[in-house]
Amino acid sequence: MPLTSRNNRVAASVVHPADVPREAVAAGIIFALSNVTISALQPVITRYAALNMDPLLFCACSVMIAAGCAAIMLVCTGEIRLLIDVRYRLRLFAISMTGTVITALALIYGLRKINAVAGVILLESEPVYSLILATIFLRERPSGRQLLATSVILVAISYVFDAGQAFSPFGNALLVLLTPLFWQSSHVMSLQVMPPLTPRVITGARYIYAAFVLLGILVALDRSSVAALAAPGTSMTVIFTGAFVYFMGSFTWYGAISRLSLAWTTALVIPAVPIVSLIFAILFLGERPEPHELAGVALAVAGILALVLGSDARRIVASPAD
Repeated sequence: MPLTSRNNRVAASVVHPADVPREAVAAGIIFALSNVTISALQPVITRYAALNMDPLLFCACSVMIAAGCAAIMLVCTGEIRLLIDVRYRLRLFAISMTGTVITALALIYGLRKINAVAGVILLESEPVYSLILATIFLRERPSGRQLLATSVILVAISYVFDAGQAFSPFGNALLVLLTPLFWQSSHVMSLQVMPPLTPRVITGARYIYAAFVLLGILVALDRSSVAALAAPGTSMTVIFTGAFVYFMGSFTWYGAISRLSLAWTTALVIPAVPIVSLIFAILFLGERPEPHELAGVALAVAGILALVLGSDARRIVASPAD
C-alpha cells in the first residue's frame, strides 16, 4: 500500500498481542537488552566530547562514521535504493532530522554545562514522552498504573530540580530535557513505516541523511576544526561513537521496537540505563553524584519499573485500511 494511504487512514482492526510470535518477542527483548549498555554510554561519551572537542566536529564526524557503517550494510542487503524511494524519502529525511541531527546537537550543547549525572536524570523523561506519543499516534492505551508511574518519574525530575543546582544553567538543561522528545518523535514516525521498511533501512536513513546535513553545517561554520582529527584521542572517540554508540545503538533499538511495544521497550531499557551511566560517569569522567541526585535516580527508576510491570511487551500493529 502507498505510504500516503497508510499514514492518512488506519482501520479499526489491529493485530492482537496474542498473535505476536514468541520468537519475535524474545528477539525484541535481546535487542532491547543489548541497547542498554550502548544507551548508557551515550550521555557519558557526549559529555566527554563536550568538554574536550569541538561539539559540531564531534557530531558531524561521528554521524559520518555511522552513516558509512549503515551504507555498507544497506549495499550488502540490497536496500540502499529504498533511501531515495519516492514513497518514503520525505519521511526518512524527517526521521533523520528529528532523531539524529536535532538530538545530537541538543545533547552535546546541553552537556557542555550540565554534567553527565544530571544529564542522565533529565534523559529519564523519555518514557513519559514515549507514553504520550504512543497513546496519541500509535493507539497504545496507557493503564492507570502506567499513568501513576509516569507521574512518579516527573516528581523525581522535579525533586532534583528543586534540591540543587544540577540543572543549571536552565537553557542547557532544557536542551537535554527536550532531546528524548525528538528521539521518541522519530521513533513514532519510524513505526509507521516498519513494515514495509526494515530496522536496517531506518538506521541507514537516520545517519546517511544526517551526515550530509551536519557536514554542510560544519563546512559552513567551522571547517577549521577538522584539523583536530589528527589527534589519536579525537579520532578514536569519533570512530567509537559513530560505529558503536550511534550505529549499533540505533540498529538494536529499531530491532527492538519493530517487535515490541514502543512504550514497553522504552520502559525496559531506561531503568537500567541511569544505573549503568552513573557507573560509567564515575569511572570515566570522575563525577560524583550528590545524594539528592541519587535519590532522584532511584525514584525515577522505581517509576520506570512500574511502567514495565504495568504494560504488555508485545507491539499492537494497526492494519492499513483497505
